[in-house]
Amino acid sequence: MSNISTFFTKLGTNAALLEAYKRDPRGVMKSNGLTEEEIEAVKSGDKTRISQLSGDKEMAMYLIVLNPTE
Repeated sequence: MSNISTFFTKLGTNAALLEAYKRDPRGVMKSNGLTEEEIEAVKSGDKTRISQLSGDKEMAMYLIVLNPTE
């Protein structure tokens, strides 16, 4: 499983992580091992790019990613 898929799984199952992500999305993604490329893809909301980076072509792991402003 890719870093980004693992992160989406954690984000969807860990309320504390989700709250931290709402406050500091970039910091939380970085501390969870996402690369700058992955972070930028998530921040942009580009589902095609996220799918490519995650390796999840059906976007099964991409539930809803909040994209609060930094």
